[in-house]
Amino acid sequence: MHNISKEKHFNTWSPQSPTIMMFLPARFRIGLSAYSYAGNTYADFPFSGAMKLLEHDHDGRYCALEAEHNGTVLRLEYFKTDEWTVRGRIKAVKPGEWGLRFWVFVTMGFEGQGQAAWVNGQAEFKYRSYIFIPRMKDEPVRACLTDDYDYVGRAMVEYGYYAPLKNAAEPHWCAWAYNFEETPVIEFALAIANDAGLAQAKAGAALAAGEEALDGLKASVSRALKMEGRFDRCPEALRDVMAWNNIADFKNGRTFTSLTRYWIDRKFGGWFVWLDDVFYHALINAYSGDWQMAQNNILAALDNVTPADNLACLMSEFTEWVDRSQPPIAGFIVLSYYQLTRDKALVKRVFGSLLKAHLWWFDHRDGNGNGVLEYGSSIGGDGHFKRTKLAAKNEAAMDNSPMFDSAEFCPETGAINMEDVALNSLLALEGESLAELAAALGERETAAKLSERAETFKRRIDAALWDEERGLYANRRWDGSFVSPSPTSFYPLAAGIPDRDRAARLVKHIFDESEFWTAAPLPSIWLKDPAVNDDVYWRGRMWPPLNFVTYLGLRRYGFAAEASRLAERCTGVFHKCWTEKRACYENYNTFTGDGDSVDTDSFYGWGALIPLIWVMEHFGVNSWDGFYFGSAEGRALEMDNIKAFDGLYRLSVSDKTKLFKDGALIFEADGVGRFTRFQHDDHYAAVTAPSADRAMTVRFIGRAPLKIKVDGQDRKIGEHIAVAKGAAAKIEVWS
Repeated sequence: MHNISKEKHFNTWSPQSPTIMMFLPARFRIGLSAYSYAGNTYADFPFSGAMKLLEHDHDGRYCALEAEHNGTVLRLEYFKTDEWTVRGRIKAVKPGEWGLRFWVFVTMGFEGQGQAAWVNGQAEFKYRSYIFIPRMKDEPVRACLTDDYDYVGRAMVEYGYYAPLKNAAEPHWCAWAYNFEETPVIEFALAIANDAGLAQAKAGAALAAGEEALDGLKASVSRALKMEGRFDRCPEALRDVMAWNNIADFKNGRTFTSLTRYWIDRKFGGWFVWLDDVFYHALINAYSGDWQMAQNNILAALDNVTPADNLACLMSEFTEWVDRSQPPIAGFIVLSYYQLTRDKALVKRVFGSLLKAHLWWFDHRDGNGNGVLEYGSSIGGDGHFKRTKLAAKNEAAMDNSPMFDSAEFCPETGAINMEDVALNSLLALEGESLAELAAALGERETAAKLSERAETFKRRIDAALWDEERGLYANRRWDGSFVSPSPTSFYPLAAGIPDRDRAARLVKHIFDESEFWTAAPLPSIWLKDPAVNDDVYWRGRMWPPLNFVTYLGLRRYGFAAEASRLAERCTGVFHKCWTEKRACYENYNTFTGDGDSVDTDSFYGWGALIPLIWVMEHFGVNSWDGFYFGSAEGRALEMDNIKAFDGLYRLSVSDKTKLFKDGALIFEADGVGRFTRFQHDDHYAAVTAPSADRAMTVRFIGRAPLKIKVDGQDRKIGEHIAVAKGAAAKIEVWS
């Protein structure tokens, strides 16, 4: 597996069920299953809408879920007392039938090689030099060594809960059977060592741990990024959505964050990488503090590279869509990851592939030869829908959007006859991002060429896709006519394409209640198109990626109040569903904010882009603000355990703004707002203070200034630095 530390070896990696705690090096798993006599049914708990995924530490130190079978709701908790030892607890939080007739199975064993045996009346497992010793707090009603994970459950379905059970001749598993009449709370532990006695002792100690110790392990989930204030559960959502969707892909020897546990086996045969989602997961993991999984997602997405140099739209066990890609966000995501982590080794590893994938678009998606590109489908592979309009819409990642209703696929060009705002804008942003990455690698000539190319391309987009009559950008057919706008009309802001006048006109559309400003804002087609009422997938619903890129564009152009307004409304929609239902939806009804739909997933990875917006509203690193922190709207908040390239930060905003690094106060201002371009090196510190309606003073704590400048002008040396009200001010201190 790619770069998985021992702290993560035991985690909920299994694609089959989130109830499974798996030890990756041996493919050893602890799993939960159940039998209901009332329904004569067995469940091994694949992810479903009947499951509620609760807290989940990045490293699996504590995780909890609730799962329902035939009316009985079970609560499962895992506690890791160390990297090699797990304790589990199962209880019924809602009985659906008499406890004697509802059976719970704790099953442990190996997916691949490995042996199970009875040793002195207790189960023992061996794989290579590993010895796995389980301890059960209470005696099970029955126990059995099997060569089949589901053997006991299937036997009960066939013969009832007194079914005869036989130990297998060459077992890989052991199943312990309980009912809730005899054992209302089922507790167990498992330890791994190279010595049976040591493993036995560690499992016993874990099982004997008191509630105070377990509460301490449960509290470990709060060690990641956290927030106090409005929408305070957003950091929790970043962590839990990513951690529960992290899976092991044994076919390709890697771990990454899947889009959703719903689709893994049912649609794609055990593993799949849909390109843009996995890149988004890299960014979400980075900001939630799990840099190991952020890197693994970038590498998994880059595994989609093809011999033609494009990054494939989809790779899976069942089908591969190598004839098409997805909207080009790879360079921007890798740059964003690098800005937060300063992981230059990863940039060096992937830059060549990113550059070739960027250039591929210009060689393969300019069907009419005018330098403004379209989505399409190339020759190559045998993926479903290849060389069709649907394949081109797959490449757009907006599969049934009304924008494409009038488009036609042109086989002779491999593209649809419609130039796309999102594609071209994201390519321009991609060019800029790659230029910055090249500069970071010291490749100045490459950086200069990419920058020049991006600027030329932006001017071409601005001329070709601006609809002067409606005052916005829109997809344009080859006959010159424009189609209905969607939130992709605002993507040119993220790429820095429009001048200030056009940018201001775009912003008005965002907040127009007759166009895009709905209860769940930015419907995937504007309100003037009747298709907005279809409420079917990309036909009218609110989609997190559309809001995310639009938010970035507002921030880039300095529309701080407008960006905060968008962040507040869409985060309100998310936060309500998260707190009430523990749901992170793929998309939302734009008129009601409700996520439930037959065409949405309830625990979907890129749904966490919405809480990411709220986190990035207050802290982050980007190309236009540099390292920034604060509250643009002046709201009180606390953020802690913010992981950045040079340390762990804490932000406090009340009537003052304070920034702590590794526990020490390093910056303080007696005012509020968003502070940008922050630097804090050994002998130099700088920040751009926000414009304010009153004067404020700032301090770089622990500095003995030798020289101070404000907006380039020398200031009298002192600990406090006064900033006049009005425009933003750049403050520099040498010490």
